[in-house]
Amino acid sequence: MSFFATSKQWQDAVSDWEGIGNSPAKQNRPFRTGFKVLENDFLEKYFATAHWSLPGLWAIPVMIYLLYRAAFVVGHSPATIASLFVCGVLGWTLFEYWLHRWIFHLRPSKKPLIRTVQFMLHGYHHEFPEDPDRLVAPLVMALPVFAILTAVVMLCFPGGWTGIMVGALFGYVCYDWVHYYSHHGNQKTALGRLMRRNHMAHHYRDASIHFGLGTPLWDFVFRTYSHRPPRVKGDV
Repeated sequence: MSFFATSKQWQDAVSDWEGIGNSPAKQNRPFRTGFKVLENDFLEKYFATAHWSLPGLWAIPVMIYLLYRAAFVVGHSPATIASLFVCGVLGWTLFEYWLHRWIFHLRPSKKPLIRTVQFMLHGYHHEFPEDPDRLVAPLVMALPVFAILTAVVMLCFPGGWTGIMVGALFGYVCYDWVHYYSHHGNQKTALGRLMRRNHMAHHYRDASIHFGLGTPLWDFVFRTYSHRPPRVKGDV
């Protein structure tokens, strides 16, 4: 057996997957936690799943380092750092929206490898939305995206990339934690209940609305915000 062998359930799910739908496929609806992806228990635990706290465990120390670098190595003023931070947060929210709407929701490829990657990135989540172990990005997914994003920002903004990346990482942590909270949090505020209702509408009624997770800003800009999303099972 290959060290990276996938489970029979995973292989069948990828094969049967018809793309992002307005609700999970009928055969997947009874399952809350999904299924094992990798046969190897070590890889399954540390590479295919992630605890909700993981984004903060790696991103917050990096943010602190970048903030120190921006202030004491580059020498930016507090006002400049604050401005770059806001730009980074806004940039992340746009990047997040773009990924979710125009990359994650692409039709499944006929090429097995690309199809598998698509299912891994987002198809699985739409088929098993309530699986708590696959709601935040594991390191094997988050770190390459962070590295590529950092390289692009460094290339485009060589003088201000540190402050921008602090904001981008802050936006990313908020994105992952808001996503987890929308599925499994105990919403006690009107804002929390609205965010959950919007996200559940995306999962269970209409996958063409409410792509923004950390903020609905870009849903308003690109007209994918539904002002009256239908109530769905599990609304609070």
